[in-house]
Amino acid sequence: MVVVAGVMEKISASLLTALGAGLFYLLLIDLGWRRAAWALTITYAFATSCWSVSSQALWQHGAAQLAIIAALLALSRLERRPTPAWFAAAGAAAGAAAAIRLSNLLFLAPLAAAVLLAYRRPRHILSFALAVGLPLGTVLGYNLWVFGRLTGAYSGGFDGSLASGLAGLLFSPARGLLVYTPVLVFALAGLWSIRRRLLVSPIYLSAGLFPLLLVLVTGKWKIWWGGHCYGPRLLADALPCLVLLIAPVWDSISAKRTVRVMFYSLLGASLLVQAVGAFCYPNSGWDEQPTAIGKSPERLWDWRDNPVARSFRAGPRLGPDPRWLPELRRNLFPGPG
Repeated sequence: MVVVAGVMEKISASLLTALGAGLFYLLLIDLGWRRAAWALTITYAFATSCWSVSSQALWQHGAAQLAIIAALLALSRLERRPTPAWFAAAGAAAGAAAAIRLSNLLFLAPLAAAVLLAYRRPRHILSFALAVGLPLGTVLGYNLWVFGRLTGAYSGGFDGSLASGLAGLLFSPARGLLVYTPVLVFALAGLWSIRRRLLVSPIYLSAGLFPLLLVLVTGKWKIWWGGHCYGPRLLADALPCLVLLIAPVWDSISAKRTVRVMFYSLLGASLLVQAVGAFCYPNSGWDEQPTAIGKSPERLWDWRDNPVARSFRAGPRLGPDPRWLPELRRNLFPGPG
């Protein structure tokens, strides 16, 4: 039954990621970025760790990304109709994101601050706070009861070199965000273009600050590479915000041929890297061989032998490990008796 569980896990993770991508498309439409909606949805779904990580197994990231997108969509509706229901929806989704992964408190904090600054009606703020508290308070209470601390099984570790962590998270051949998803350089341009809107828009304040805060906090963690995984897994939850930030510069991308060629070239490179992760990783055993990555972190900077290159050389595995097929066949099609 282990094989069946693995197959069902893959299907469940893929469905969660697909649902998130569909909701992300609706978010772009709702925000008025109709011209960019298809291209950026494809970027989000297939040119980022959504494909190579979130859709491959039931990590926390797929559900967290879905909750973050739902929170942003609720904020978009909230700007047009500030009713208690939309306040509750935004709070419940943001609270769920933080409950799923406590690092997403870095998303909840600027979102809550923006809501408090933009809307000062006590009844609405109460709806938001109660909705946040239900999922998040349940998890924090459980952690306190079982582990004796609010962070649960997570503890300490924020004593690494921030400079080394930031460099690795952004540029390492094994975990660098701009190596695995180079198209996200356009998110920096988008963030710069909306800098004056950050303080007046809860959506863009949340989308703009969350990736910055997550990179800084993760960079300080001594295991910034996130264990055995493909690419910058620990930054995966910020991907909806990062891709959304490309939307404000979409007209500039579309209007200039040189910029357009650059965007689609980087998008193509991102798609290829993620396809290697989706179809070939972990065939090569890069995380364990020749030594486990935790024992030899210098391997994170090996440009000749990195997860992308070695996984590509190992080739794809389209389906379960052949050694599992007899067990899979027995479990799916049991014979009589």
